Amino acid sequence: MADEIRNILEHAARLGNTVPLSALQAQVKGPQHLSESDQIRLLQRVRTTARRPRSPMPERPILLTALIIDDTGAVHPFYRRLAEAAGHEIPQDPTRTWNDATQAVHDRYKKT
Repeated sequence: MADEIRNILEHAARLGNTVPLSALQAQVKGPQHLSESDQIRLLQRVRTTARRPRSPMPERPILLTALIIDDTGAVHPFYRRLAEAAGHEIPQDPTRTWNDATQAVHDRYKKT
């Protein structure tokens, strides 16, 4: 399932889009039946694969899962947990950090 999710998110990244979790769950069978904690663990296994030649590795991983939004188009509540698990420091209001993260993902995929 993690590979299927990665493929969908990578496609969205190349287009400069985000993906509502409900749309992702409609495309990938299985995650919607998992508990919230199991969904988080599944999303933690989604890794960014695009890498520009000669670009340094980022200090912390770029979170492809930052492209997952809620049905209103806002940052998904899972973002904080995923980012913190990856070693990112997230302020009380994660919106700016999330905007920066989505921009970083879009930039990474548009240049590959």
